[in-house]
Amino acid sequence: MKINSKCKCLALDLLNPNEFYGHFVFTSLEKGEGTTIGNMLRRAMLSNLYGYRIVGVRIAGINNEFAPLEGVREDLLEIILNLKEIIIINQDMIGRNSCALVKVQGPAIVTAGSLLLPKGFKVLNPNNHLLTIYDDSLIQLEFKIEYGKSYVLAKDQKLEGAVNFIPVDSNFAPVLKVNWHIKPMPQDVENTNEELHLEIFTNGTLLPHQALLQARNVIGYMLSTLNNIEFPCFNIKDKNDETHVEKSLEDNKKILETKGLNYKPNSNQIKAKSTEKEKDITLQTKAKPIEKERDITLQMKAKLTKKKPNKQSTPEERLLKRVADMESGSLKGLGLSNRIINVLNKVNINFTWDLMQYPSPNLIKIEGLGPKSVEEINNRLNLFYEPPTD
Repeated sequence: MKINSKCKCLALDLLNPNEFYGHFVFTSLEKGEGTTIGNMLRRAMLSNLYGYRIVGVRIAGINNEFAPLEGVREDLLEIILNLKEIIIINQDMIGRNSCALVKVQGPAIVTAGSLLLPKGFKVLNPNNHLLTIYDDSLIQLEFKIEYGKSYVLAKDQKLEGAVNFIPVDSNFAPVLKVNWHIKPMPQDVENTNEELHLEIFTNGTLLPHQALLQARNVIGYMLSTLNNIEFPCFNIKDKNDETHVEKSLEDNKKILETKGLNYKPNSNQIKAKSTEKEKDITLQTKAKPIEKERDITLQMKAKLTKKKPNKQSTPEERLLKRVADMESGSLKGLGLSNRIINVLNKVNINFTWDLMQYPSPNLIKIEGLGPKSVEEINNRLNLFYEPPTD
């Protein structure tokens, strides 16, 4: 019996505003699934979730991180390290870039709560130390805030439209840490099922269960590209390629042999087959208009009857005629009713070879086909593709 997997929250800690914790468990997983899911979710949460960070700072008269800052106890490198720790959230839930400003008259101790932010933005750790002014100097700093993901080094920051801004390393990820481990299910005797335990730590801008849901959506979006896979190596060969015609005859031979027929064309028949206009109609061609298929069938019949108009056709000619009719692929060539053809088309049986390859016992399972319809199909196939008699 198949057991459906479920995800439950075992523990949730939101007391620390700068570090939320959540413990989740995925139950009833097949062996090996826990490792796959755990790795995917962990990588997605650490690398693909978005957040806000300070990406640049500008101070009047300073254009590099090694210049001294008058009246400030810390050097600019230490200030930049403090800026990296500031956690910013946009309560409007809109992914937009913005700016912030700090303007303080000393002496004073400047913290992250001194940042003047646009409407909707908020600092979650306002007590985080920024700098110390030991005299009456006036310090003014401008910050550039951006919306991004993962960890971006200062040298990779693209501060477009920002002049004299010093880039800052930015860790946009709202998830601080993800731990996971596997436990066998205690009630499983064979030890083939397992549980995945997932522990998520966020910086307060995102709840643990929100991070889990966002990671799931990111993984689904990345896997959605598998719906548009291209296989250029399986392109159909040139229609004028003689080897393609020989392959088509070989496919026809396999289909006939599955029905108990003997198909042994000689070299002259293959050569004649490759020079006819119908050599580009193979088992791998796409659906063509019924009128064109009917014209091809009539042309083949005219060629076969033109050779010996006053004599009875040979077994080889009758076999070649059946192969030509099979290549045209029209289900109407079997004499089936329009109702049966429409029912077959609904289950992707569009050509004669599709019907021949479909298991006969499974025809009765097709919705819309009764015992009489299945009997009619089998009779038509046996009549149309019966083995040639000498």
